[in-house]
Amino acid sequence: MQFNSAMAAGKEPLSHKADIQFLSGGVGHDEVLSMRQFAKNFTLNLLFSEGVAGQAVTDVNVNIYDENSALVFRLKDSKPLLYVNLPAGTYTILANNNGAKLRHKVSISEGANQKVILNWKNEDLDSRTTTDVVAH
Repeated sequence: MQFNSAMAAGKEPLSHKADIQFLSGGVGHDEVLSMRQFAKNFTLNLLFSEGVAGQAVTDVNVNIYDENSALVFRLKDSKPLLYVNLPAGTYTILANNNGAKLRHKVSISEGANQKVILNWKNEDLDSRTTTDVVAH
């Protein structure tokens, strides 16, 4: 679910996929600030970025598999922040950004909040200075 007026009012808008609650957004400074207030309510907080400067990435396709390699969550076109409520266990996250894939294994404990940053290297962005990246 993208940022919306419910988030601006301090309410937590949830989406569900196969009984798993999630929230996706974080495009722009205001959305990032609004979403942060909900982060602790989810067991897994993902941040998608690229390049040395960590520029936010949108439209990421995300698959999350349990320890038996069964698909438990899938989302197409995720925004830079993706919060997911998964039960305790070990998971493999496979994220695809314009054909470039990243894989990350994560263990989630009962009642814990796990944060994962998935960053794609980007030679075009990395060859510019940080000032150039921020200016664009």
